[in-house]
Amino acid sequence: MHRLDPGDDMNFSGRIKRAAVCLCAAFIFSIIWSLAYSASAQEIHINLFEEQPNPSSFHIEVIAVHAAEERKFKVYIYHTHTHEAYDTRDGNEYKETEKWRTADSNYSVVRLGSELRKALENAGIEVMHDLSDYEMPKLSSAYSRSLKGLEEAAKVGYDLYIDLHRDSYSENNGPNTIEKKGENLGRFLFLIGKGTGTGFDEKPDWEANAKAAQIISDALNDQATGLSRGIKYKSGRYNQHAAMPSILIEAGNNQNTLSEMLHTVPYLAHAICVYLDTLK
Repeated sequence: MHRLDPGDDMNFSGRIKRAAVCLCAAFIFSIIWSLAYSASAQEIHINLFEEQPNPSSFHIEVIAVHAAEERKFKVYIYHTHTHEAYDTRDGNEYKETEKWRTADSNYSVVRLGSELRKALENAGIEVMHDLSDYEMPKLSSAYSRSLKGLEEAAKVGYDLYIDLHRDSYSENNGPNTIEKKGENLGRFLFLIGKGTGTGFDEKPDWEANAKAAQIISDALNDQATGLSRGIKYKSGRYNQHAAMPSILIEAGNNQNTLSEMLHTVPYLAHAICVYLDTLK
């Protein structure tokens, strides 16, 4: 019978210790990395070292756990019908290019876009507000010009593309304002083009666009019932094929005042943030 040499016994014991240390290290690694991946937004710094060749001296030191920067969402706002403006009975008078239209961006729908940009930026959103006058020189060809701007924006890449308009008044639209916290608020309508009309070879992903619009519309009504009139689907495409998700927002109508619409900006900004939160 072979007799174990005392040295064999010590070597065997050493192998056992080394195996135990390796298993322990692997276990600790698995815990650390599972925590990192479950948090998804963490950066972990680890120090691995051996002070001596002896495996029993091997240890892991977690130096720091740092929260990585959150992804910054990006929104692109533009105005195909740049001169659309509001009723002046609140004293916000302007020089008209025609009835309820002005080239003065302080009083047109562009002003609303500027205030929305500020509100979103205050919420940590990166915003590109395109101030280009796409309406000139001819209103009927405005979409062909704004398409070029939208295509350039798509090359940069944004999480949401908004064509911000002002609607025309109709008695069929229901109440022109709602009241919230003592203020009269104009109402919003979301327009989504399916591209089912004639002459559209490239069609928008209207379902994806509608999903974004629905979330924002619901978030508006969660804040103030009736603030959104919902979504209207049309056979045109309104350049919504060029970038996704693209939505057209009708912010009030020509019988609303600029003041009524400016009061709505915090609500719209919050609703957009609700949508962006779904992308995390």
